[in-house]
Amino acid sequence: MLASGCGYHRLDRQQRPAAWAKRGETIRLARFRNRTPRLGLEDRFTRALENRLVAASPWRLVAQGESSRWVLQGTLEDYKSRPIGLTLGNDKTKASAGSASRVEVAVVASVELLDGQTGALVLSRRGLTFSNQYRVDQNFASFESREVQIIESLADDFAESFLTQLLEGSD
Repeated sequence: MLASGCGYHRLDRQQRPAAWAKRGETIRLARFRNRTPRLGLEDRFTRALENRLVAASPWRLVAQGESSRWVLQGTLEDYKSRPIGLTLGNDKTKASAGSASRVEVAVVASVELLDGQTGALVLSRRGLTFSNQYRVDQNFASFESREVQIIESLADDFAESFLTQLLEGSD
């Protein structure tokens, strides 16, 4: 009884006016298209959204090639990483001019929800930008070794945010 007054509610349990948010209907997730120079990015974003759909949506996710009531497809438009913090080098190492202490990673995506029966566009979100900052250990080269971890975290943030907007019926 106390939990009901806290203001938090599971989105997959709320009543929604959005036609696409009906419990038990099927949805198929098309693999993201990748227009960025970063190879493999589409796999991580597709997997993150797939995991969120299974965990926190009213739909039943169906496999590629199966018919479904809804189809969700996306395109990764841009990927950028840039250093935003700098640790100055020390006097003992002459070649040490400094290194990045923080890196910002940003991804721009477009996502569409299609009617799986007619192919009609139901909802379109273009230019969704997701970014986050990450601490880098020692030097910028350590970012390279953590990049997969960072991309997975960003993909999960994207999936959670987009699915929340979709389930809330904001169009």
